Amino acid sequence: MHKLKSRLFNPYTMAFLIYAIGITFLSLVRIDSSNQSILRFEGADKLVHFLFYLGFTFLLALSFKGSLQYNLTFKSQLVIALIAITYSGIIEFLQGYLTIYRSTELGDFIANFVGVIFGLISLKVLNPIFNTMKNPK
Repeated sequence: MHKLKSRLFNPYTMAFLIYAIGITFLSLVRIDSSNQSILRFEGADKLVHFLFYLGFTFLLALSFKGSLQYNLTFKSQLVIALIAITYSGIIEFLQGYLTIYRSTELGDFIANFVGVIFGLISLKVLNPIFNTMKNPK
């Protein structure tokens, strides 16, 4: 029980929860898309979706690992991907059905999905660096 508790409640879990709350908030509130935005190019919205879910997956994976020193099994990576993809699907659904100023878009979901995949890839690429770092407690 102690090992499970230390794996679930670690510094990465708090960072992940704060990040997930932030994504949820930003995904469901009305944001004035004035001309002041620095992201005024074709596909900027998709880039934001990609980056949101890259970070979401990366932090979820770190939280799931509970440490910088452990490698994730393929099964663990699959569970993380399914959680992230399901969460992004729920958010897309809520945007279309709970708000009048947002919509459900397949393109956004695809950008989220690609972000999830790149989140797992980035963790895999950075894992050797993390393995040389001390496990924070």
